[in-house]
Amino acid sequence: MSRIGVMMSTDRADGQMSSHFGKAEWIMATDSENGFPEFVKNEALNGRSAVEAVIRQGCTDVILTEIGDGALGHLQTAHIRAWAVPNPVAGKEALRMFAKGQLSAVSDARTATNQGARHGCCCSSHNGSDVAPCRRD
Repeated sequence: MSRIGVMMSTDRADGQMSSHFGKAEWIMATDSENGFPEFVKNEALNGRSAVEAVIRQGCTDVILTEIGDGALGHLQTAHIRAWAVPNPVAGKEALRMFAKGQLSAVSDARTATNQGARHGCCCSSHNGSDVAPCRRD
C-alpha cells in the first residue's frame, strides 16, 4: 500500500495544488487503497516543514509541481518518491493522474525561479529535525 501526499493550496480535494512544494499551505495525504484524504497544515510554509509533515504522515510518494534542491534531497533521504504534474491541477485530478501512471518521477530540482543558489529548505538549522542535514552542491 502506498500513502500519497499532494501539495495543496487549500484543504479540499477538489481545490488547487500549490505551485511550489515548500509554499504549499496544506498537504493532502491519502492511502492508495481507501482514498480518504486527510489534510495537514504546513505551518512554517517552507520546504523543511513540508518534508517533516510528509514524513509524519507516512507518505511513500508525494505529488508536486515545483521543488528546490534542499527539499528534494530530504525527500530522497527519507525514501519518498516525488512525482511532478506539469501545472497545478485539482488535488483529486493529481491523484487520478498518479493512479494512471501519468506523472513524471522527479530526479532533480524543479524550481520556479533561478534566484539564489537553489538550496531549498536546507539553509536553516535542522537541530531536532527528522530531516537530513544540508546537502549543498
